[in-house]
Amino acid sequence: MDKCCATHQSPRPQRRLHGLQLPLNYQQVIGWLVFIATGSLNFFILIEIQKDTLRTIILVIFIVLYILHVSSHLTASLIDPSEEELRSLEVNNVPEFNRDVHAHVIENGRCHLCNINTSSTRTKHCSICNKCVDNFDHHCKWLNNCVGRRNYVAFIACVTTALMITTITAVLCVSDIVMLLINPKYLSIEAQNFMNCSSSYNSSSTFCNNSLPIITFLVLFFSTASAIGCALLHLCCFHIYITLLGVTTYEYVVRSDESRASPYSNCMSICILCRCCRNISKNVYTARKSKDMSQVQENPDSGSVVGKLDVSHSSSGIQNGEANVMNFINILINSELGKAKKIFMYDKNKVHPHEESGS
Repeated sequence: MDKCCATHQSPRPQRRLHGLQLPLNYQQVIGWLVFIATGSLNFFILIEIQKDTLRTIILVIFIVLYILHVSSHLTASLIDPSEEELRSLEVNNVPEFNRDVHAHVIENGRCHLCNINTSSTRTKHCSICNKCVDNFDHHCKWLNNCVGRRNYVAFIACVTTALMITTITAVLCVSDIVMLLINPKYLSIEAQNFMNCSSSYNSSSTFCNNSLPIITFLVLFFSTASAIGCALLHLCCFHIYITLLGVTTYEYVVRSDESRASPYSNCMSICILCRCCRNISKNVYTARKSKDMSQVQENPDSGSVVGKLDVSHSSSGIQNGEANVMNFINILINSELGKAKKIFMYDKNKVHPHEESGS
């Protein structure tokens, strides 16, 4: 069984060519089973409940969406997203990475495991597929394949068509529940016969004797479609968001983790800011106290001189404190802006030689 499917996939001795190579991922198999089960329920039950005219329209829409989804899923799974130079080489055993020799798998635009020159800085060596993927986005367990430049469009099409299928399914379930409660005559003849509906509708009597199984099915199917649809909607929105940012999923996750690597940095900044504010308050209090003391001196001449000295000294303290706070705020703002600029930029050791020469 482990040769067929695996929950945790260790690095392969040879690079993976496509997502149908053994061992399969359990999530991949579960996805196929859910797809087959929901598709069967849609075609054999949900469509049959609809009225004749609506049934034909929904049948055509479902056929088109399911064909698009299956084709995009197979395309994203079967396409090899690895580097072009790597695809031209024979499939050989990939050596294990030795961190004592190299700090990173890819350095200066060359992969030490695949022994090729990468095309860009967005190339990453996937440890599960054991190959360098061009414009690596992420490793998808549902496809059992990496998502890169060559199959990213097919991956998005697969997710989008699945979202459309679940959305239409949820809408049909809700509309059928409403029609069943208002007037079951809006449903198909087959559904009415199954529910043992009376020949004439009377609101004061029970219209359908066996409507509970249909309602139960619709509620459960709606809940399942809604749960799957929410997950797919979240995934679609996330990819739209990172597309607007101009980054990949891998870059977004890695840089987000690095930005949260020191959780106490913000707390330290707040503490320093509070300390500066406390110094300002102390200087203001000292200034007011000195001013009050200067006004109650018995000797006007000496008192005025002492008061002026104290007030001037306190005023300079206030100005110094305000200057320190402003400098600290400027440093803090520049630091946060610097973090925001660096959050999606590459390390110096990952700059590609082609880009260095081009710049």
